[in-house]
Amino acid sequence: MSSQKTDKTLSGILILLTVGAVFYALNSLDALPKPNGQPLDEIIRHLINHYLDILLIGYVFTCLQIAGYFELKYKQDFLTVSVVSVLFTPLAIFFIFEKEKNDE
Repeated sequence: MSSQKTDKTLSGILILLTVGAVFYALNSLDALPKPNGQPLDEIIRHLINHYLDILLIGYVFTCLQIAGYFELKYKQDFLTVSVVSVLFTPLAIFFIFEKEKNDE
């Protein structure tokens, strides 16, 4: 087994453990809403009303992570990609750069 494959396996295990620990902590603190027959729009409204700051921080963090990925993989400018990512959506960057790649 190569060291690169071992590193990927260990990274995956650590990510799963971290996500599991975060969900367990949030669930034990009653921070997550419990859908007791509530419709989806009511749950989303609750999240936006009470946790908007956390949602925005998560959104910006995701945008910056995707911008870093594009900087490393496609040799793009980090600042430009991060601004495009935050203004539009992180998923839009995949389509924008895929179209530019096909045009060349």
